[in-house]
Amino acid sequence: MTKDEFVSQLERGAVQAAGLPVTSAVLRWTADQLKRGEPPWWKGIAKSWEKRSFVAWTEAWSLYLTALHFEALNDADCPLVKVFPSCGGTAEADPSTALARFLADPGPTFLENLRTRHRRTFVAPRSVLWMSPAMMYFQPRGLPYYVVETNAGAGLNLAADVLYKNAGADPKTKKKVFDSSLIAARIGLDPQPLDVSDIVQRRWLTAGIWPDNLEAIGQLDNAIDGVQKRAKEEAAFIQLAPCPPEKAAAFVAKNIPADDPDVGLLIFNMGTTVRMTDAEYAAYSSAIAATLKAWGDRGLWMEVENVRGETYSTTYQVRLHRYMEGALRSFVMASFDLETSKHVYSEASPAFLTVKPAKPA
Repeated sequence: MTKDEFVSQLERGAVQAAGLPVTSAVLRWTADQLKRGEPPWWKGIAKSWEKRSFVAWTEAWSLYLTALHFEALNDADCPLVKVFPSCGGTAEADPSTALARFLADPGPTFLENLRTRHRRTFVAPRSVLWMSPAMMYFQPRGLPYYVVETNAGAGLNLAADVLYKNAGADPKTKKKVFDSSLIAARIGLDPQPLDVSDIVQRRWLTAGIWPDNLEAIGQLDNAIDGVQKRAKEEAAFIQLAPCPPEKAAAFVAKNIPADDPDVGLLIFNMGTTVRMTDAEYAAYSSAIAATLKAWGDRGLWMEVENVRGETYSTTYQVRLHRYMEGALRSFVMASFDLETSKHVYSEASPAFLTVKPAKPA
Protein backbone atom coordinates (compact mmCIF):
# COMPACT_ATOMS: atom_id res chain seq x y z
CA MET A 1 0.00 0.00 0.00
CA THR A 2 1.71 3.19 -1.17
CA LYS A 3 0.90 6.59 0.25
CA ASP A 4 -0.61 7.75 -3.04
CA GLU A 5 -2.84 4.68 -3.24
CA PHE A 6 -4.01 5.24 0.32
CA VAL A 7 -4.77 8.91 -0.37
CA SER A 8 -6.83 8.03 -3.43
CA GLN A 9 -8.85 5.48 -1.50
CA LEU A 10 -9.31 7.80 1.49
CA GLU A 11 -10.74 10.48 -0.79
CA ARG A 12 -13.08 8.02 -2.45
CA GLY A 13 -14.14 6.74 0.97
CA ALA A 14 -14.88 10.28 2.16
CA VAL A 15 -17.23 10.75 -0.77
CA GLN A 16 -18.99 7.46 -0.05
CA ALA A 17 -19.36 8.44 3.63
CA ALA A 18 -20.59 11.95 2.87
CA GLY A 19 -23.73 11.38 4.94
CA LEU A 20 -21.62 10.75 8.05
CA PRO A 21 -19.88 14.05 8.88
CA VAL A 22 -17.37 12.72 11.43
CA THR A 23 -16.34 9.72 9.35
CA SER A 24 -15.90 11.73 6.17
CA ALA A 25 -13.99 14.45 8.05
CA VAL A 26 -11.56 11.86 9.49
CA LEU A 27 -10.89 10.44 6.03
CA ARG A 28 -10.50 13.88 4.41
CA TRP A 29 -8.13 15.12 7.12
CA THR A 30 -5.97 12.00 6.81
CA ALA A 31 -5.80 12.37 3.03
CA ASP A 32 -4.96 16.09 3.28
CA GLN A 33 -2.13 15.46 5.73
CA LEU A 34 -0.62 12.82 3.46
CA LYS A 35 -0.89 15.02 0.38
CA ARG A 36 1.09 17.75 2.15
CA GLY A 37 4.06 15.47 2.75
CA GLU A 38 4.92 12.53 4.92
CA PRO A 39 3.73 13.08 8.51
CA PRO A 40 5.64 11.15 11.20
CA TRP A 41 2.68 8.86 11.92
CA TRP A 42 2.61 7.55 8.34
CA LYS A 43 5.87 5.68 8.87
CA GLY A 44 4.29 3.54 11.60
CA ILE A 45 1.19 2.78 9.55
CA ALA A 46 3.22 1.94 6.44
CA LYS A 47 5.45 -0.41 8.48
CA SER A 48 2.36 -2.13 9.93
CA TRP A 49 1.14 -2.81 6.40
CA GLU A 50 4.44 -3.73 4.74
CA LYS A 51 3.61 -7.47 4.80
CA ARG A 52 -0.09 -7.03 3.98
CA SER A 53 -1.80 -6.62 0.64
CA PHE A 54 -5.18 -5.00 0.14
CA VAL A 55 -7.21 -5.98 -2.91
CA ALA A 56 -10.50 -4.16 -2.30
CA TRP A 57 -10.36 -0.36 -2.51
CA THR A 58 -12.21 -0.06 0.82
CA GLU A 59 -10.01 -2.45 2.75
CA ALA A 60 -7.14 -0.24 3.96
CA TRP A 61 -9.06 2.89 4.92
CA SER A 62 -11.86 0.90 6.57
CA LEU A 63 -9.31 -0.99 8.69
CA TYR A 64 -7.63 2.33 9.57
CA LEU A 65 -10.96 3.82 10.64
CA THR A 66 -11.88 0.66 12.58
CA ALA A 67 -8.57 0.80 14.47
CA LEU A 68 -9.14 4.47 15.33
CA HIS A 69 -12.68 3.78 16.50
CA PHE A 70 -11.52 0.83 18.62
CA GLU A 71 -8.98 2.98 20.46
CA ALA A 72 -11.72 5.46 21.38
CA LEU A 73 -14.09 2.71 22.51
CA ASN A 74 -11.40 0.94 24.51
CA ASP A 75 -9.70 3.90 26.22
CA ALA A 76 -11.69 6.63 27.95
CA ASP A 77 -8.64 8.92 27.82
CA CYS A 78 -8.22 8.64 24.05
CA PRO A 79 -8.44 12.12 22.43
CA LEU A 80 -10.92 10.74 19.87
CA VAL A 81 -13.57 10.08 22.53
CA LYS A 82 -14.70 13.71 22.49
CA VAL A 83 -15.32 13.76 18.74
CA PHE A 84 -16.82 10.31 18.17
CA PRO A 85 -20.61 10.24 18.78
CA SER A 86 -20.40 6.52 19.61
CA CYS A 87 -18.34 7.52 22.64
CA GLY A 88 -20.48 10.49 23.64
CA GLY A 89 -18.86 13.07 21.36
CA THR A 90 -20.69 15.43 19.06
CA ALA A 91 -21.16 15.00 15.32
CA GLU A 92 -20.51 18.72 14.82
CA ALA A 93 -17.03 18.60 16.33
CA ASP A 94 -13.98 19.04 14.08
CA PRO A 95 -11.92 15.86 14.59
CA SER A 96 -8.66 17.27 13.18
CA THR A 97 -7.11 18.36 16.51
CA ALA A 98 -8.06 15.12 18.24
CA LEU A 99 -6.69 13.08 15.33
CA ALA A 100 -3.40 14.97 15.36
CA ARG A 101 -3.05 14.42 19.11
CA PHE A 102 -3.82 10.72 18.86
CA LEU A 103 -1.56 10.01 15.88
CA ALA A 104 1.33 11.85 17.54
CA ASP A 105 1.48 8.91 19.97
CA PRO A 106 -0.94 6.21 18.83
CA GLY A 107 0.28 3.46 21.11
CA PRO A 108 1.08 -0.19 20.31
CA THR A 109 -2.44 -1.61 20.05
CA PHE A 110 -3.40 0.73 17.20
CA LEU A 111 -0.44 -0.31 15.05
CA GLU A 112 -0.74 -3.97 16.03
CA ASN A 113 -4.40 -4.01 14.99
CA LEU A 114 -3.42 -2.50 11.63
CA ARG A 115 -0.79 -5.18 11.24
CA THR A 116 -2.77 -8.29 12.18
CA ARG A 117 -6.51 -7.76 12.41
CA HIS A 118 -9.43 -7.72 10.02
CA ARG A 119 -12.44 -5.46 10.07
CA ARG A 120 -15.64 -7.32 10.83
CA THR A 121 -18.97 -5.58 10.72
CA PHE A 122 -22.66 -6.31 10.98
CA VAL A 123 -25.17 -4.92 8.50
CA ALA A 124 -28.70 -5.80 9.58
CA PRO A 125 -30.37 -5.57 6.13
CA ARG A 126 -27.60 -7.70 4.60
CA SER A 127 -27.65 -10.34 7.33
CA VAL A 128 -31.00 -11.78 6.20
CA LEU A 129 -30.02 -12.38 2.57
CA TRP A 130 -29.24 -16.08 3.04
CA MET A 131 -32.78 -16.79 4.25
CA SER A 132 -34.62 -16.48 0.95
CA PRO A 133 -32.40 -18.92 -1.01
CA ALA A 134 -32.49 -21.34 1.94
CA MET A 135 -36.27 -21.15 2.11
CA MET A 136 -36.69 -21.84 -1.61
CA TYR A 137 -34.05 -24.56 -1.82
CA PHE A 138 -34.46 -26.64 1.33
CA GLN A 139 -37.95 -26.01 2.72
CA PRO A 140 -40.06 -27.45 -0.12
CA ARG A 141 -38.34 -30.78 0.54
CA GLY A 142 -38.44 -30.48 4.32
CA LEU A 143 -34.69 -31.03 4.17
CA PRO A 144 -32.66 -30.15 7.30
CA TYR A 145 -29.42 -28.34 6.53
CA TYR A 146 -26.22 -26.94 7.98
CA VAL A 147 -25.57 -23.21 7.58
CA VAL A 148 -21.89 -22.22 7.33
CA GLU A 149 -20.47 -18.71 6.90
CA THR A 150 -16.87 -17.87 6.05
CA ASN A 151 -15.31 -14.77 7.63
CA ALA A 152 -18.22 -14.87 10.05
CA GLY A 153 -16.73 -12.66 12.77
CA ALA A 154 -19.05 -13.20 15.73
CA GLY A 155 -21.51 -15.22 13.64
CA LEU A 156 -24.39 -12.77 13.99
CA ASN A 157 -25.50 -13.21 10.36
CA LEU A 158 -26.19 -16.85 11.16
CA ALA A 159 -28.92 -15.78 13.58
CA ALA A 160 -30.81 -13.52 11.16
CA ASP A 161 -33.89 -15.75 11.10
CA VAL A 162 -34.15 -15.52 14.89
CA LEU A 163 -33.32 -11.82 15.13
CA TYR A 164 -35.54 -10.65 12.28
CA LYS A 165 -38.52 -12.97 12.18
CA ASN A 166 -40.48 -10.59 9.94
CA ALA A 167 -37.88 -11.18 7.23
CA GLY A 168 -39.20 -14.71 6.94
CA ALA A 169 -42.87 -13.77 6.96
CA ASP A 170 -45.39 -13.73 4.14
CA PRO A 171 -45.93 -10.02 3.28
CA LYS A 172 -49.66 -10.63 2.75
CA THR A 173 -50.60 -12.82 5.69
CA LYS A 174 -47.74 -11.70 7.98
CA LYS A 175 -47.37 -15.33 9.01
CA LYS A 176 -43.88 -16.69 9.39
CA VAL A 177 -42.96 -18.90 6.45
CA PHE A 178 -39.26 -19.44 7.19
CA ASP A 179 -38.77 -22.72 9.05
CA SER A 180 -35.87 -22.31 11.47
CA SER A 181 -36.37 -25.83 12.81
CA LEU A 182 -34.75 -27.23 9.65
CA ILE A 183 -31.38 -25.72 10.55
CA ALA A 184 -29.23 -28.57 11.86
CA ALA A 185 -26.36 -26.32 12.98
CA ARG A 186 -25.05 -22.79 12.51
CA ILE A 187 -21.29 -22.69 12.02
CA GLY A 188 -19.18 -19.56 11.68
CA LEU A 189 -15.62 -19.79 10.35
CA ASP A 190 -13.16 -16.93 10.79
CA PRO A 191 -9.38 -16.53 11.10
CA GLN A 192 -10.06 -14.67 14.37
CA PRO A 193 -13.56 -15.51 15.66
CA LEU A 194 -15.06 -12.84 17.89
CA ASP A 195 -16.55 -13.76 21.26
CA VAL A 196 -19.05 -11.01 22.06
CA SER A 197 -19.13 -12.05 25.72
CA ASP A 198 -15.59 -10.59 25.88
CA ILE A 199 -15.97 -6.80 26.09
CA VAL A 200 -12.75 -6.10 24.20
CA GLN A 201 -13.73 -8.36 21.31
CA ARG A 202 -17.21 -6.85 21.29
CA ARG A 203 -15.63 -3.40 21.02
CA TRP A 204 -13.65 -4.52 17.97
CA LEU A 205 -16.90 -5.60 16.32
CA THR A 206 -18.52 -2.26 17.24
CA ALA A 207 -15.48 -0.41 15.90
CA GLY A 208 -16.20 -1.82 12.45
CA ILE A 209 -19.25 0.44 12.30
CA TRP A 210 -18.47 4.11 11.74
CA PRO A 211 -18.50 6.25 14.90
CA ASP A 212 -21.35 8.51 13.80
CA ASN A 213 -23.61 5.74 12.47
CA LEU A 214 -25.47 5.35 15.75
CA GLU A 215 -28.43 3.60 14.15
CA ALA A 216 -26.21 0.78 12.86
CA ILE A 217 -24.43 0.52 16.22
CA GLY A 218 -27.83 0.19 17.89
CA GLN A 219 -28.76 -2.59 15.47
CA LEU A 220 -25.52 -4.36 16.30
CA ASP A 221 -26.15 -4.08 20.05
CA ASN A 222 -29.66 -5.48 19.61
CA ALA A 223 -28.32 -8.36 17.52
CA ILE A 224 -25.68 -9.22 20.13
CA ASP A 225 -28.27 -9.10 22.91
CA GLY A 226 -30.59 -11.36 20.91
CA VAL A 227 -27.88 -13.92 20.21
CA GLN A 228 -26.68 -13.93 23.81
CA LYS A 229 -30.24 -14.44 25.04
CA ARG A 230 -30.72 -17.38 22.69
CA ALA A 231 -27.33 -18.84 23.64
CA LYS A 232 -28.50 -19.07 27.26
CA GLU A 233 -31.30 -21.36 26.09
CA GLU A 234 -29.20 -23.24 23.53
CA ALA A 235 -25.48 -23.35 24.34
CA ALA A 236 -24.46 -24.46 20.85
CA PHE A 237 -26.79 -22.01 19.07
CA ILE A 238 -23.87 -20.63 17.02
CA GLN A 239 -20.62 -22.57 16.76
CA LEU A 240 -17.50 -20.56 15.90
CA ALA A 241 -14.24 -22.09 14.72
CA PRO A 242 -10.89 -20.51 13.75
CA CYS A 243 -10.50 -21.05 10.03
CA PRO A 244 -9.35 -18.71 7.22
CA PRO A 245 -11.55 -18.59 4.10
CA GLU A 246 -9.01 -20.43 1.94
CA LYS A 247 -9.39 -23.46 4.24
CA ALA A 248 -13.18 -23.27 4.63
CA ALA A 249 -13.87 -25.95 2.04
CA ALA A 250 -11.44 -28.35 3.69
CA PHE A 251 -13.01 -27.64 7.10
CA VAL A 252 -16.47 -28.46 5.77
CA ALA A 253 -15.28 -31.61 4.02
CA LYS A 254 -13.60 -32.83 7.22
CA ASN A 255 -16.18 -31.86 9.82
CA ILE A 256 -19.57 -31.99 8.08
CA PRO A 257 -20.14 -35.38 6.43
CA ALA A 258 -21.88 -35.25 3.08
CA ASP A 259 -22.93 -38.90 3.03
CA ASP A 260 -26.22 -38.44 4.89
CA PRO A 261 -28.90 -38.12 2.18
CA ASP A 262 -31.32 -36.56 4.66
CA VAL A 263 -29.36 -33.36 5.35
CA GLY A 264 -28.15 -30.48 3.19
CA LEU A 265 -25.55 -27.71 3.27
CA LEU A 266 -25.73 -23.95 2.75
CA ILE A 267 -22.36 -22.20 2.74
CA PHE A 268 -22.18 -18.47 2.21
CA ASN A 269 -19.78 -15.54 2.20
CA MET A 270 -20.51 -11.82 2.43
CA GLY A 271 -17.88 -9.20 1.61
CA THR A 272 -15.17 -11.85 1.64
CA THR A 273 -14.09 -12.69 -1.89
CA VAL A 274 -13.88 -9.01 -2.83
CA ARG A 275 -10.67 -9.06 -0.77
CA MET A 276 -9.18 -11.84 -2.89
CA THR A 277 -7.02 -11.56 -5.98
CA ASP A 278 -8.30 -13.32 -9.09
CA ALA A 279 -5.96 -16.22 -8.42
CA GLU A 280 -7.08 -16.48 -4.77
CA TYR A 281 -10.73 -16.35 -5.77
CA ALA A 282 -10.19 -19.03 -8.42
CA ALA A 283 -8.63 -21.31 -5.80
CA TYR A 284 -11.36 -20.54 -3.23
CA SER A 285 -14.24 -21.10 -5.66
CA SER A 286 -12.66 -24.28 -7.01
CA ALA A 287 -12.31 -25.68 -3.48
CA ILE A 288 -15.88 -24.77 -2.51
CA ALA A 289 -17.18 -26.28 -5.75
CA ALA A 290 -15.28 -29.51 -5.13
CA THR A 291 -16.71 -29.77 -1.62
CA LEU A 292 -20.20 -28.91 -2.84
CA LYS A 293 -20.08 -31.67 -5.46
CA ALA A 294 -20.23 -34.32 -2.76
CA TRP A 295 -23.56 -32.87 -1.64
CA GLY A 296 -25.16 -33.00 -5.09
CA ASP A 297 -28.57 -31.34 -5.13
CA ARG A 298 -28.42 -30.94 -1.34
CA GLY A 299 -25.68 -28.30 -1.44
CA LEU A 300 -25.94 -24.56 -2.10
CA TRP A 301 -23.28 -21.84 -2.10
CA MET A 302 -24.35 -18.21 -1.83
CA GLU A 303 -22.19 -15.10 -2.21
CA VAL A 304 -23.04 -11.49 -1.41
CA GLU A 305 -20.13 -9.66 -2.99
CA ASN A 306 -19.21 -6.64 -5.08
CA VAL A 307 -19.02 -7.09 -8.83
CA ARG A 308 -15.61 -8.56 -9.60
CA GLY A 309 -13.46 -6.50 -11.95
CA GLU A 310 -15.01 -3.14 -11.01
CA THR A 311 -12.35 -1.14 -9.13
CA TYR A 312 -14.74 1.14 -7.27
CA SER A 313 -17.78 -1.09 -7.36
CA THR A 314 -20.73 -0.05 -5.20
CA THR A 315 -22.93 -2.83 -6.60
CA TYR A 316 -23.46 -6.00 -4.61
CA GLN A 317 -24.64 -9.20 -6.22
CA VAL A 318 -26.36 -12.16 -4.59
CA ARG A 319 -24.78 -15.04 -6.51
CA LEU A 320 -25.92 -18.65 -6.16
CA HIS A 321 -24.07 -21.81 -7.11
CA ARG A 322 -25.41 -25.39 -7.09
CA TYR A 323 -24.91 -28.68 -8.87
CA MET A 324 -27.53 -29.48 -11.51
CA GLU A 325 -27.34 -32.61 -13.62
CA GLY A 326 -23.78 -33.21 -12.50
CA ALA A 327 -22.44 -29.73 -13.31
CA LEU A 328 -21.97 -26.63 -11.19
CA ARG A 329 -24.37 -23.88 -12.28
CA SER A 330 -24.21 -20.24 -11.22
CA PHE A 331 -26.93 -17.62 -11.11
CA VAL A 332 -27.28 -13.96 -10.05
CA MET A 333 -30.38 -13.88 -7.88
CA ALA A 334 -30.34 -10.16 -7.12
CA SER A 335 -28.20 -7.03 -7.16
CA PHE A 336 -28.29 -3.72 -5.34
CA ASP A 337 -26.30 -0.52 -5.75
CA LEU A 338 -25.36 1.43 -2.62
CA GLU A 339 -25.01 4.75 -4.47
CA THR A 340 -28.22 4.68 -6.51
CA SER A 341 -30.29 2.44 -4.18
CA LYS A 342 -31.31 0.48 -7.28
CA HIS A 343 -32.40 -3.09 -6.57
CA VAL A 344 -32.85 -5.82 -9.18
CA TYR A 345 -34.36 -9.24 -8.46
CA SER A 346 -34.44 -12.09 -10.96
CA GLU A 347 -37.86 -13.67 -11.31
CA ALA A 348 -36.09 -16.83 -12.45
CA SER A 349 -34.71 -17.43 -8.93
CA PRO A 350 -37.37 -19.96 -7.83
CA ALA A 351 -36.75 -22.02 -10.95
CA PHE A 352 -32.99 -22.10 -10.32
CA LEU A 353 -33.54 -23.18 -6.73
CA THR A 354 -36.17 -25.81 -7.46
CA VAL A 355 -34.92 -29.38 -7.20
CA LYS A 356 -36.73 -31.72 -9.54
CA PRO A 357 -37.76 -35.09 -8.09
CA ALA A 358 -35.44 -37.91 -9.02
CA LYS A 359 -36.65 -40.08 -11.84
CA PRO A 360 -37.76 -43.54 -10.73
CA ALA A 361 -35.24 -46.29 -11.45
